[in-house]
Amino acid sequence: MLKVTKFGGSSLCDSAGFSRVREIVLADPARRVVVVSAAGKRHTADHKITDLLYLCHAHLQYGVSCWDLWRRIADRYREIRDGCCLTLPIEAELDAIYAAMRRDTPLSWIVSRGEYLSARLMADLLGFEFVDAKDWLLFDSAGRIRQAASYAALGSLADGRKIVTPGFYGALPDGTIHTLPRGGSDVTGALAAAALHADLYENWTDVTGVLAADPQLIKDPTPVSQLRYEELQTLSRVGMQILHEDAVAPVRQAQIPLRICNTFEPEKPGTLVRPQIEPGGGQICFAGRRKLAMLRLSCPQEPDADAKLAAVLAQARLAPFSVQSVCGELTALLPMEPGSEPLHRLREQAAQALRPQTCTLRENLSVLAALCRSSAAVPALTGAVEKSGAPVHLLQMCGACALMLVNDSQYEQSLRAAYAASRDLRD
Repeated sequence: MLKVTKFGGSSLCDSAGFSRVREIVLADPARRVVVVSAAGKRHTADHKITDLLYLCHAHLQYGVSCWDLWRRIADRYREIRDGCCLTLPIEAELDAIYAAMRRDTPLSWIVSRGEYLSARLMADLLGFEFVDAKDWLLFDSAGRIRQAASYAALGSLADGRKIVTPGFYGALPDGTIHTLPRGGSDVTGALAAAALHADLYENWTDVTGVLAADPQLIKDPTPVSQLRYEELQTLSRVGMQILHEDAVAPVRQAQIPLRICNTFEPEKPGTLVRPQIEPGGGQICFAGRRKLAMLRLSCPQEPDADAKLAAVLAQARLAPFSVQSVCGELTALLPMEPGSEPLHRLREQAAQALRPQTCTLRENLSVLAALCRSSAAVPALTGAVEKSGAPVHLLQMCGACALMLVNDSQYEQSLRAAYAASRDLRD
């Protein structure tokens, strides 16, 4: 049996975290492939190593020394090395990295060094082989993953050995380091699992799998024991911060089960994600996307209205959260980050391009997504939200998820009402 295990930055924030990961990995001989992130925050006032590396690059662009920032990074990794009683001469690596950091040094190379250093230390701690991600995670010149080539490369490099590899980055055809989006180490782990035909992909983080609601807003939410691949992808896209959305696709394609586990409570089962769930294993859970605007256009006589709206959005460089077309009415949910002025300008551009009968823009909204496998539960949930005093402006279905559009100021109120109703439905 082969398990590919990925550990996030919160699991690797200090030497105690590294030691905890060592215990988890060595407790199961099947855990022979380990993917690691850069060291994360040790406490709320701390900084992630990757964030410090981004700051280093910013300093260099303005001709400002990044020595103080680099010293903090180097001290973190020396503490991990010394706290784990390792003898790896990491000072030479640290000196070489700092010497290579100049104004013209590519950003991707600089920010990838956190994962690289974590992997070097973890390999030494476990007694596993270090395999650099640049030697197997291969991109084409446009930055797209060359899946077949990557899988073949890792299969050859791993070849039955116990290995540690960094997450988050790989290499372009010319050997230049290229990074995935933030959270990309989840994707690296999933690709490694698919490449090696693993029996299980374990993603270790700082929460006990997927919870039925945000624990910062709901006290002691119920753990979710099982999900289908597509359900986790939808929840991730909506806003659940457990796993990068793109990390599900490789294991889903290869039909490899995924288990989301808690590094700090390894004895708990976490959440198992696979093609189908066991009978009785489903439960209602919630995710949300805050700070959205709704652009709604009524244009029943306009041909190719969908394509024209897509062109307007592309020109404005706005990626919509969702676009729905029903009976000549287009509804686009958009991020509020550009601010009101660009959104109102977008409304004017859409009105000129599509000439709708009506064109309205509503700001400061949120999507509350409810994963409920029985459509009979949807009226009870929306009814509970509206009974709490929060109007549901729009209801959309996205697979097994009901997406309720509510006022952003009433999001927490809506979530609490819907969660309470879901418990009544379950009970």
